Amino acid sequence: MSHNLFLVVLSYMIAAVSAYAAIELARRVNSTNRTAQNMWILAGGATLGLGIWAMHFIAMLAHEGLRPVTYSMPLVFLSVVIAMAGCILGFLIVSRHTTRPTLIGAGLLMGISIASMHYVGMAAIQGVTIAYHTGLALLSLAIAITASLGALWIGFFSKYAKEKIHMELKIFFSLLMGVAIFGMHYVGMLSASFTFLTDTPAAIGIEPSLLAWLVTGITTLLFAIFFLSLTLDRHLRRRELIQATILDSTTDAVVTTTKDGVIQYANTAFYRLFDRTEDQFFQDYHAALSIQQPFYEARRLEMGESTIEVTAYPLQGERMDQILWFLRDVSETIASQRLVEHMAYHDALTDLPNRHKLERILAEHIRIEDPVACLYIDIDRWRFMSDMLGHHGSDQLALQIADRLQHTIHPDDILTRVGSSEFIILLFDKRSTLAKQKAEKCIKAISQPFDIDGTTVELTMSAGISHFPKDTTSADELVQYARLAVHESKRTGKNQIKEFEEESRQQILRTVEIEKALAQALDRSEFSLVYQPKVSLTQNRLEGVEALLRWHHPVLGHVGPDEFIPIAENTGLIHQIGTWVLRESCLAWVRWQKTGVKPFTLSVNVSPLQFAREDFVDTLQATLDATGMDPMFLELEVTESSMLSYEQSTREKLAQLHQFGIMISLDDFGTGYSSFRQLRELPVQVLKIDRSFIVNLFTDRNQEAIVRSMIQLGHNLGMKVLMEGVETSDQLEWLLNEQCDYVQGYYFSRPLREKEVVKHVKSVTTYIEFGKTRA
Repeated sequence: MSHNLFLVVLSYMIAAVSAYAAIELARRVNSTNRTAQNMWILAGGATLGLGIWAMHFIAMLAHEGLRPVTYSMPLVFLSVVIAMAGCILGFLIVSRHTTRPTLIGAGLLMGISIASMHYVGMAAIQGVTIAYHTGLALLSLAIAITASLGALWIGFFSKYAKEKIHMELKIFFSLLMGVAIFGMHYVGMLSASFTFLTDTPAAIGIEPSLLAWLVTGITTLLFAIFFLSLTLDRHLRRRELIQATILDSTTDAVVTTTKDGVIQYANTAFYRLFDRTEDQFFQDYHAALSIQQPFYEARRLEMGESTIEVTAYPLQGERMDQILWFLRDVSETIASQRLVEHMAYHDALTDLPNRHKLERILAEHIRIEDPVACLYIDIDRWRFMSDMLGHHGSDQLALQIADRLQHTIHPDDILTRVGSSEFIILLFDKRSTLAKQKAEKCIKAISQPFDIDGTTVELTMSAGISHFPKDTTSADELVQYARLAVHESKRTGKNQIKEFEEESRQQILRTVEIEKALAQALDRSEFSLVYQPKVSLTQNRLEGVEALLRWHHPVLGHVGPDEFIPIAENTGLIHQIGTWVLRESCLAWVRWQKTGVKPFTLSVNVSPLQFAREDFVDTLQATLDATGMDPMFLELEVTESSMLSYEQSTREKLAQLHQFGIMISLDDFGTGYSSFRQLRELPVQVLKIDRSFIVNLFTDRNQEAIVRSMIQLGHNLGMKVLMEGVETSDQLEWLLNEQCDYVQGYYFSRPLREKEVVKHVKSVTTYIEFGKTRA
């Protein structure tokens, strides 16, 4: 017979496409769950069977000699059913048990069904008799079985069944299997001999052209639906893969359950969270998990040392009625929140409650009208200690102070740190009446020596007390009044306790105002210097002048050094002020020399805080260089307490000053704790006896003996001795008899302004006669 080439090619293309569908079907069956497997086996097997059947009939229609015949509708339909049933059953068998026997059994079933479809389809031809060549017919059957076995092996048993198969390879297998299916048909046709019947009445059948259109249309439609399903499935699977990857990569546990709690999906983080996977019900993983939990409301459950936050969301619509669960381990978050809160309300160094915590505590107790005593503690000379000890040493000292104070308080009391050297103890209810006794215990604890890296440190403190509701009904005022009381206690000496009193409010407020005004005094040029002459008794001439600081505030008026210097030291302003005094007095000395007067000594007081700074010597050197002051005529007056603290660092600084030619005077001698050994070893040229020793010189015989021994001590140590505060001729005569070297005081002159110094020097030549004349 001759053939229609177009239909031949079309039949082969249908065979190849059918093979391609078989490969895609196998991959879907292998990689889905049981429900999806059944769906793909049914749809894919039907599509594959229909494709092979369509290939058969298109190929039959390609035979030009069979165009006049018609086809029996029942047999055509039967051939379709055989092809589809065989493919479906073959895939179903091999998908359940992928073993060699099932492969052979499924291959035989599919091959026989495909061959049966072919020969039943041949029997559907009406008006002819067909004789078959047995060998070729069996060969066509063998080809059908071989093609089926090949398709099942590629889809279920080869390495391509488990690995991703490339498109080029799938097309190659499809074309190869298409050749086998196509060959089976034409071998079967080759085995057939047709004899046309001329006398047989025509039976009712379907025309070839109509059958061609019907077969082509149905096949095209089903192939389109099948491959559209493959494309949609691929898209859905890709989206599910992305979603699954995202859900598995998240650190949060994600679970979907039915309304009864049956788990539908759970990501890796969920099983990792509970460290098991065997339970089917969500609530079985922890007793606190409940499917009755309200939606959108985060709840926390404790799991050993961990805290889990659980939130439920409804999944409804699109035939879904499930619950989506998010479980998150918030242990670290809670710990971080607690740490942040702790840091916000506790001192970083001592871990004591800080000012913010203090405010919350006070607000709560005041709200319930619980009596409160606020004991405000301020360590004296803290800035001096900080400069001497350095950052590390001051931190160690603060820790030791906090520890000692902590050991003094009752468990019901609260100790807080509100500043570098400031602590507050709160006492409540009946214990609020014991604030003063508590302050005495704190003084006793602080007074014991501290050991900081081998250095012994002795401290004093000042305490202020205020009460609620006696003094105020405000938490802010309660702390402020206690702090004001501390200012008042500092004025009365060391280790003093002062309770807030309404009568002393004005004095306390003045101290606060001085502290505020002092911060702007330098910028507003409110400071000035005066100079107190120092007289040499042995030479009966001016030895030098001492620079004295004066402050006049436009509102506060004249503020004495005894009042503002301690505040300046406490606030740290003393460094700026001291540098200003040194620079201005040196400039004044240079201007005096330009007038032609003979050079004399300039004495400048140095605060203990200034002297303690590591850069003190460098700052002094810079000032001398900038002003042009001759260091041979500069005398620094350093207090006894600062000079004899921290001997090693003191010696180093004094040695440097001595190399510059600067003289050192030990100020306020007799008020500190000097030892003969320390005085002998330090490079000090002058001992300056405090004015308090001359006040009762003639009324107290012990005082006279003390001053006499001081003068003798200075001379024995090779030092000059200066007595300050001389105001009478009797005092002067006594000092002359005791061979005191230098004196200063109102007996000779009151402090002079800069311009008055030159006039005084030029007008006064002998001081002892001048003093007697004035007397």
